[in-house]
Amino acid sequence: MTDSDGHSGGFSRRDLIKTTGAVAGAGLFGFGASSAAAAGTGLDSTFFNWRAREASQVWDRGYRGRPDRTIALTDSGVEARHPDLGPWNGVRVTVRDGELVIPKNEQERVELAGEGESFSGTIGPGTFANPVTKVHEFTTPTDAEGIDATMTWTPADVEGNGEDLELYLEKQTSSGWERVAASTNGTQPENIDNYVKSGHTYRFVVETWLNVTADYDITADYYALEGQFEAADPSVIFEDIGTGPNAPKTVGWFDAGSRYGLRKKPRDPNGHGSHCSSIMAGSGRASAIDPSTVTTEEPGEVLAIGDTRQYEVSATAGTGVFGSAYGEAIELILEGPDGQELDSAEVTSDSGLTDNVVVEAPAETTGTYTVIARATGGELVSSGKLESISVGAFADPASTDGDRVGDPVGLHTGVAPNQNIVGMQGLSGPTGQLAEHADSFADMFNMRAVNMSWGYVGGLPLGSVGGILDSIPAGIKDIAEAGILTCAAAGNAATPANGNGSPAIADECISVCATGPLDGLTAYSSGGLGALDEDELDQYMKPDVSAPGGYIDDLVNAALAGDADTSESNQPPIRDYTGKAGTSMATPFTTGVAALVSQAMEEDAPASIALPHPDETGLDDVYRLKQAILATASETAFTAAPYHRAHPATYEFGGRDPYEGFGRVNPAAAVDAVTRELPSSSDAVLGLNLPDDQRAVAGYVQAGPGTVEASVSFDYYSGGNKGMTKGDPHVDLFVYDAENPAQHGEPNIVARAQGLQGDASATVSLPRDSEKRTFYVVAKLVNVPGATNGYDVQAHCTLDVSVDPGFFVDGTRSDDGSAFTGGQTDQITVTANPSEDSQVRDVIPAAWTVLTEYSDDVDRVEEADGVKYVYFTETATADTETSYTYFAEAPDNVSASDAYQFGPQEVKPSEARGWVAVSGTGETNYVVAQST
Repeated sequence: MTDSDGHSGGFSRRDLIKTTGAVAGAGLFGFGASSAAAAGTGLDSTFFNWRAREASQVWDRGYRGRPDRTIALTDSGVEARHPDLGPWNGVRVTVRDGELVIPKNEQERVELAGEGESFSGTIGPGTFANPVTKVHEFTTPTDAEGIDATMTWTPADVEGNGEDLELYLEKQTSSGWERVAASTNGTQPENIDNYVKSGHTYRFVVETWLNVTADYDITADYYALEGQFEAADPSVIFEDIGTGPNAPKTVGWFDAGSRYGLRKKPRDPNGHGSHCSSIMAGSGRASAIDPSTVTTEEPGEVLAIGDTRQYEVSATAGTGVFGSAYGEAIELILEGPDGQELDSAEVTSDSGLTDNVVVEAPAETTGTYTVIARATGGELVSSGKLESISVGAFADPASTDGDRVGDPVGLHTGVAPNQNIVGMQGLSGPTGQLAEHADSFADMFNMRAVNMSWGYVGGLPLGSVGGILDSIPAGIKDIAEAGILTCAAAGNAATPANGNGSPAIADECISVCATGPLDGLTAYSSGGLGALDEDELDQYMKPDVSAPGGYIDDLVNAALAGDADTSESNQPPIRDYTGKAGTSMATPFTTGVAALVSQAMEEDAPASIALPHPDETGLDDVYRLKQAILATASETAFTAAPYHRAHPATYEFGGRDPYEGFGRVNPAAAVDAVTRELPSSSDAVLGLNLPDDQRAVAGYVQAGPGTVEASVSFDYYSGGNKGMTKGDPHVDLFVYDAENPAQHGEPNIVARAQGLQGDASATVSLPRDSEKRTFYVVAKLVNVPGATNGYDVQAHCTLDVSVDPGFFVDGTRSDDGSAFTGGQTDQITVTANPSEDSQVRDVIPAAWTVLTEYSDDVDRVEEADGVKYVYFTETATADTETSYTYFAEAPDNVSASDAYQFGPQEVKPSEARGWVAVSGTGETNYVVAQST
């Protein structure tokens, strides 16, 4: 059902919130630490975890994720005993006879004595580009129903210059060999425990990517299963969903035995997966603040040698205690009632104008806990400055649902706190299973997105060579075709030469690099070229976006896993937090954003771009979701200039930067783009005071045929630091085709304009026979002269949108391809068919050279606004298609390897109307300025 405006529902969640007045190898890509170093506290929002503060902008719009929709992750596991990630609903899923099923009853394993397999051999050396494999074929006994295999080898480990082998189990079929299980551990042993068909031919495949030789041994035992197997109906997955502390949070568990062991319950022996799960969808139950216990002060005082400030907090067993402070050269210590130190952390980073430090710990006993503030390093420094501090107690997790519905606020809540989680233990193994059974996973679990914070680190000039070298990128496409968006970590290789690892190289996924809290790119993030495409053998670029992943000295706080093999009664309470940094941490932030945007698109977007039910969602829908996230990201070359580490971002006027992709993810702008229909005129406030200010403002407009004109104009500055500004802000304006993303879900720019002095106007005309179309209009803050992120400066602007049905134009673009080597020539042909006589010009990247001596249709070339305008000699006659051809040469220096935005071309019917972009004539071309 749609209303007269094309909405997928009548009374939107956004309207409801307004009406009710609600408060507005394989490796893991993360670095760990034992103590936290992020923000968060009670009723004063400035003490919240930065992640929660930014996500709350979307929560205030009415979107927190849905418990009847899930996001998943393939990782080291999920600690469902942690209140933020549990409880678990008891649903396990497995593959049996080629089908994804939920076991209703457990079958007893009976070992088949005297029957087994044993193989040994020598393998290596191998390389990432040319992995070496050994194969061992065998036939299963007639009474076998499962096999448990273990592989060991010498030399034993990578760090000691030893080997790291991978083990696969493959089944012979009429069409060849089918991979049914994989073990890709970072260390040995490799273990596979999987169902098998009796009396059938299988083989073990041993693989190495490393330049080392190893001797290996494989032993395998068979087992049978006693009892009648029975599958449960998938309806049990969402049987008890809802809100409240007993409502399930982890609603599915899949362990294919691919890396971290065979566990029948959601556990996490590594802790990495739990940390990522907590970032993307943690409910915040374990850090839900009891407001009656909170004390907040702003002493603004210097702490000299020996000076301390002590704050007492009364807490009951089963709750917790926290302390959070801003200052310079300070540390916090949290002591229990017996005086034992429970946690400590100090301000050490240079990532902000003022730094935040936080300590927290579960309260195991009832009593008085003490938070101590003092100068960092005790007597080793002369003084520190304590600007402000907040301390208090957490609520009992058993009595709260955290931020699933809104009250109270959790210190370390995830981005989508009401979205449920599916845990898939392992890395490439379960990823392969997810790809093979993607439709079933999507249908069973209403899965919207999957997080992959791991990957292979490439060693080639172009990184991993996509689906040519492994099956993961092709599998990502299968996952996308089932309606599930993959968000993958770009990697921590710290160099553009390696591009991104697999799976982040897949063009269907969103590849994510990491920033600090003020959007500065981290030194460790991978960037640059992505890979060879597994479908067309074209080059494409990665990453796609940046998101907060933390500097090494300024970590991201999220759930700490317990001991996976110890019962909860025999270890401390599993409700603590820890700090990690990496592209691993940036990726689940983006996955959480995908959950929020998908909810908004399903519930409140116009019908033309709305997401259908998960079991009806397909590849085109995934691309629309991906585009909404990428198109509303903002470039940081100027706003975060002081905070970029080894990789300075470059300004690309809406194009892809080799280090941050299309820019920093903006959750609120992405949600607004799909749910906020823009009025003719509205206020737009863009600011630097992160995470509370908006980097971009967005909405949608519906029109056609005719001309859509959007403009943004700067009005004034506000904020405590507005006196720092040295001129008007640079605000760029974009119009995107919301219904038809560019290739692989990249932003489809139909009009753009630079507002170097805060004013910009972008106009696009639709073809004369077009139906009503939906466009995103996005204004992005590029620069505030004299100030950068972290300062209290807001630029107040006016955003105007109008639709004129009186002028329209058709046009096309064609050229020699989408990928070019340095110095290669591209022949470009554009056509224009306007409803009035019009001048015509094309828009190309400034780095490309127009060969005017071979381009007779070209009148002149002018460079302005960071692009080149190619003006043509002949005027386009009304209602007549006019064609123009010219030649452009790709840049030939290696540093120019990049993605480049061409078009859209523009026509000018009169001085009064100005230049109008021609819809559908934009394109992205790639340059690899080195031999491939």
